[in-house]
Amino acid sequence: MKWGEEEKICVLVDDEGVKKAVEELMGDGDDAKERRRRAKELGKLSHRAMYEGGSSYSNITFLLQDIS
Repeated sequence: MKWGEEEKICVLVDDEGVKKAVEELMGDGDDAKERRRRAKELGKLSHRAMYEGGSSYSNITFLLQDIS
């Protein structure tokens, strides 16, 4: 997408939309707290996947073995 062509594909975000989204994510409500908790959990899982024994580590190891 090029600058100024947002209207061609109906993607318009105004300052109020951004403000609302940030407030929902960063607020003190139960939904915001649950999102942050889940984000931390997924972050830990993704880090584990990259270390030896993790799924990403294993997948890249198998790929390199196949290439060799």
